[in-house]
Amino acid sequence: MSDQTHQSSRSKPVESQRLDAFVDAAFAFAVSLLIIAGGEPLRSFDNLLDALARIPAFLCGFALIVMFWLAHRAWSSLGPRRDGRATLLSLAIVFSVLVFVFPLRLLTETGAHFISGGRLPGAGLLASFDQLGWTYMIYGLGFSFLSVLFALLFRQAKATIEPGDADGRRAARSWMRTWTLAAVTGVLSGLVALSPALAAAPWLPGVTYWLIPIGIMVLGAMDRRRARRS
Repeated sequence: MSDQTHQSSRSKPVESQRLDAFVDAAFAFAVSLLIIAGGEPLRSFDNLLDALARIPAFLCGFALIVMFWLAHRAWSSLGPRRDGRATLLSLAIVFSVLVFVFPLRLLTETGAHFISGGRLPGAGLLASFDQLGWTYMIYGLGFSFLSVLFALLFRQAKATIEPGDADGRRAARSWMRTWTLAAVTGVLSGLVALSPALAAAPWLPGVTYWLIPIGIMVLGAMDRRRARRS
């Protein structure tokens, strides 16, 4: 019996490492897809310049994928139990990120083209405001779905962290709240994208995502005020 317990305790860290390693590799592959989706074989110096001009759009997409990866790493650092629910949610995140790459690349290149005044590549990817609105909606739904998965993942962490670990449970609750806010923001951005306001302000669905850091600051200030009162 003691040998079986010892083997089980040794296998748990190995299972955790295998899950985390698989998720890390999948995120790295998602970054590769982000490059391949907009990449073409270089046949001339002009092709090189075109490829370099795509760097700003790639950087934006890369930053968003890294944001999701850092969130999974933060979940892992809390030391939650790797049960079947955690594995299923992690695999769902991997699948969603790999799908999320495609609308992400379309929006980042189109956005870079718009912000640069047409100097950067991205012309012709979207032919109308209607296509832009639906692309924002698809992106927003993907972003919200991923955010919901992370909220559930940190909820699982909060439920499996030892009751005595108050800091860990507090961190898990804070992350869960942040990703819930992100999920609501993604849906709101998609709704704005399908509203008549898009024609007058095509940047508005993107600006909507600034509600996330603003909301985090407001919630943080409320937490600090509550802590002072207690």
